[in-house]
Amino acid sequence: MYKEILSKLAIINCILLMLPGLVWAAAESSAASEGTTLDEVVVSADPLEKYLVTTSVITDKDIAAKGARNLAEALADVPGLNLHQGRKGNTIVDIRGVTATDVKIYIDGVPVNPLAKMTSSAAVDVAMIQVDNIAKIEVIKGPAPVIYGTDAKGGVILITTKSGGDYQGGKVSLAAGTWGTLNGSVAYGGGDKKFNYYFDAGSEHTNGYRSISKDTKYFNTKMNWTFDNDASLTFAGGYSITDKDCQNAVDPVTGKTISYTSGFWPGLNNWQYRDWERINLSLDYAKKLNSKFDFDIKVYRFTENQGLWANGADYDSNSGVSLSNGIKTGDSGYSTYRWNASYWDSTLTGVELVGNWKLNTIHTLTFGTVYNDIDWKNSANNSAADPYIPDNYYWLDYKNKRYSYYAQDNILANERTTITVGVRHDTNEVVNSDNSSIDSSATNPTVNMVYRLDKRNILRTSYGQTYSFPSAEQLFTTTSGNANLKPEKAKNYELGLKHEFNSTVTGDIAIFKSDIADKINRLNKTSKYQNLTWAKIKGLEINLNKKFSTRLDGFVNYTYLDTSAEDTSGNVTDLTYTPRNHINYGVHYQAGKGYDFNLTGHWIGERYTADSTGADNRSAQKTVYSFLPSYNVVDLKISRQVNEKQDWYITVYNIFNKQYEDELFYPEPGIWMMVGTNYRF
Repeated sequence: MYKEILSKLAIINCILLMLPGLVWAAAESSAASEGTTLDEVVVSADPLEKYLVTTSVITDKDIAAKGARNLAEALADVPGLNLHQGRKGNTIVDIRGVTATDVKIYIDGVPVNPLAKMTSSAAVDVAMIQVDNIAKIEVIKGPAPVIYGTDAKGGVILITTKSGGDYQGGKVSLAAGTWGTLNGSVAYGGGDKKFNYYFDAGSEHTNGYRSISKDTKYFNTKMNWTFDNDASLTFAGGYSITDKDCQNAVDPVTGKTISYTSGFWPGLNNWQYRDWERINLSLDYAKKLNSKFDFDIKVYRFTENQGLWANGADYDSNSGVSLSNGIKTGDSGYSTYRWNASYWDSTLTGVELVGNWKLNTIHTLTFGTVYNDIDWKNSANNSAADPYIPDNYYWLDYKNKRYSYYAQDNILANERTTITVGVRHDTNEVVNSDNSSIDSSATNPTVNMVYRLDKRNILRTSYGQTYSFPSAEQLFTTTSGNANLKPEKAKNYELGLKHEFNSTVTGDIAIFKSDIADKINRLNKTSKYQNLTWAKIKGLEINLNKKFSTRLDGFVNYTYLDTSAEDTSGNVTDLTYTPRNHINYGVHYQAGKGYDFNLTGHWIGERYTADSTGADNRSAQKTVYSFLPSYNVVDLKISRQVNEKQDWYITVYNIFNKQYEDELFYPEPGIWMMVGTNYRF
């Protein structure tokens, strides 16, 4: 199989080399070196949108204009992305119908969601990533270059943080809002071409909708040294700690809390996350040896620790869960006399070496190797008859080791055509807590091409294969693990066109398709993971931007998704919580005297829920909610630049007070607001 893929790639590459008039295209370097500019040396690539099929770019100005407080809100307008809250109150991002476990997030080249690759997507929360220190967000949809991995069939989110070289001076931000919300932060950047630094720190507090409180404290820093105009060293680090409550499920008929009778801690409500701690550290050395070769060495470490708590006193005696003297025994046992705790810790250690070699005026070769070591631990108790005692536990330790090698040839046909051809080999090992292990490997190609038809039209096409290895949770955990799972394999296709109607209107359209074999799925909270027979995703994205005048501009984008999957019993259904139709729209008006008005809206079509009535104690009607209804929410931000140093803003969310659910039984808040100010010094 390996030889077959390589031979096909060789044939494709030879054909591409025969295209007339080929000239060199700049190499794509690692995600961390994006934007690393030295005095005489640029260790970076052309912007991703120049040769990728579909890429959305969000700048710090875009983030400020919409009033986004975290990554989830910053991504809300991106076509093809769907954000929704899971059952534990965590905001999950799906890209083109693919869940967070198959979406990679990088901050300055460091992957920051290791839990997504070790456990379920419910353990991931993109709303926990603050945006105060973000300079740029790039979202790759479709087959990405092999340097980012071929296990991200959903897509890749690349975050570049601010540096003192570009963001000089300080800023203090204060905000308050509905439900006792109080946020504050301070940032400062400085330095020169030889050394610059940037840091930001802050805290966020809210009592929360339906008394779902949240407290976060965070700190980020970035320092860059430049040596002799041909090398740089960058250190980046971040820390955050969060305590937050989880939402309860609510019966839409009676308005009462639903207590699940199966799954983890059945019959208990009012769960909490305590001391959810995240630390990311990276050291990046970039060096230009000569006019033809540069390289980048990156080492990093990301840790994430969390404790999931539930008070036994909140046990619902009507849930139908069987207890013995106030104790539920078994895999999801607990006590009704005390707090119960489950701890999850994960550590990702990685090293990456990337080289860019300009072979001649036609080819630039990018090649590299990556090693990732992920350690995931979850707590277990010594007492089988009384588990989840907070101060009496031991660790079940799972490990995941990944070795990757990749090569990519970047080519440009005259001034019109850019082509990238790449191949990546991954070896994956997952080790159980009893030291048994499962090994697998895969080699996958990608081919991307961009062709400028004329001054107003750019055609893009792409093909890539992805391979998602089963996670430790999916393979080995007691309640849901299945050691016989096969990896997911997918073939992804895309065709796109960017068109400039005139100097004020631009449009973009993309048609895409994914054929997935052996998709990993869990039917419900009581079942184990299994491989579906097949899954198919096909869709369409349309994006329009219009500049009406020097003061007024607007956008609208539309995503159509057709998803389906067949389980081992022959049942064919949609993929869950994937809207078939999704529209984002907005207008921005710059008025006089420093006033800005930003209005954005989101219309989400109905979503399949896979609901059944056998796992909870909802109302007697036991209505089956196969689909959630569509909804439309509109947000408004009004800001004013008082002078060069100070501005203020008012943001009103869901201005029409729409009542809706992102996920079944978890209602979202109605209208709410934030008022804030920024002062620069």
